[in-house]
Amino acid sequence: MRGVFRLFVVAVLSALVLGAPASTVRADVPGAPTVLIVGDSVGTGMLWHNDAIAVVQKNLNVDWQISVCRRLIGESCDPGDGEPVPPTLVDLVGSMSSVPATVVVEMGYNDFEPTFAQAVDDTMQALLAKGAQHVLWLTLHASRDPYPALNAILAEKAAEYPQLELLDWNALSAGEPGWFQDDAVHLVDAGGVAMAHLIHGAVTALSSPLRAVGDVPSPRGGRAYVAALHAVGGTAPYRWRVAGGRPPRGLHLLATGRLYGRVARGTKVSFEVSVTDADGLTAAESIRTVAS
Repeated sequence: MRGVFRLFVVAVLSALVLGAPASTVRADVPGAPTVLIVGDSVGTGMLWHNDAIAVVQKNLNVDWQISVCRRLIGESCDPGDGEPVPPTLVDLVGSMSSVPATVVVEMGYNDFEPTFAQAVDDTMQALLAKGAQHVLWLTLHASRDPYPALNAILAEKAAEYPQLELLDWNALSAGEPGWFQDDAVHLVDAGGVAMAHLIHGAVTALSSPLRAVGDVPSPRGGRAYVAALHAVGGTAPYRWRVAGGRPPRGLHLLATGRLYGRVARGTKVSFEVSVTDADGLTAAESIRTVAS
């Protein structure tokens, strides 16, 4: 998108001074899943903010391939200010020997409605040919035309490709004007962090889905009781709450997952809990026991 990025120039220069061009920032977490993120200028809302980078790279190896003005097919637009025209997504993928099993696509804002369906087909075919098994594609923030129409095309393509999953950035960002710059498309820091959590949660859910563990020891009637609820998968820290029913009188649940109190012998303990992880994902479980 041309002529919009004067305020981004400082960030680009800062990245160059630090010796880390925006499109080549990588994480290196031994044994962690690897993800490729291909994006356009909207994705710089993550890549140019350290707090958003930290969210995405937690427990993941990330190959960031984000460039201002990138298109899916054809020829990318000119970013101006003497910057080179970036390769399209299809050309970028074509230059790679392989891609990770999981690829995130944050793109479409520079593409054209008449050719967008073909562009998505070409993108999917290029990624699948290079080894992608899961393509997580962010819907566009539908602040103006043709973005609503492009989202409709993405929905049609998600029905055609079982490997394609849409991450609904449009729904998540609706009603959040504070996440955006004045153009209602590009992101400020808060928007970059929100997008980062959306991506990180979706990627993590593929390899380590969040699950609440509700197996706790039975209280002993009349005695002080302390137990800890546990979650597996997702991303710590976790926060717990009562999601259905209620603990019996004398038993309490803290947000940390600490269950404590004192109940009479024979008291039935029956209620639902939910846990929310750092990316906002939730899981639920039942607590069922009787005080002995």
